[in-house]
Amino acid sequence: MPDMNALLLRTSLGSPDHGGHSCEQCRRTPLAGERLLEVESGRVLCELCFGQLPDERRTAVRSERVHTSARRLAVVPRAA
Repeated sequence: MPDMNALLLRTSLGSPDHGGHSCEQCRRTPLAGERLLEVESGRVLCELCFGQLPDERRTAVRSERVHTSARRLAVVPRAA
C-alpha cells in the first residue's frame, strides 16, 4: 500500500486549485482538506499556527478549506 502522507503531499503540491495560498506565519502550503483561517489582523494562518495563538487572539474572521485538484485522478489496476 502506498504511503498516504506522501500521496496527499504530492496531490496537494501539484494542485492548481490551491490558489497559491500558504500560511503567513510558517509559509507551509496546506494539504487538501486542511483549513486556512483569516484572523482579525488580516493574516491568513494554517490550523497549526492558528492553534498556537493565545486564546484572546484566536478568533477567526473567515476560514476556507483547501480543495483537491479539479483534474480527475488516474485509476489503475492493482497488482495481483
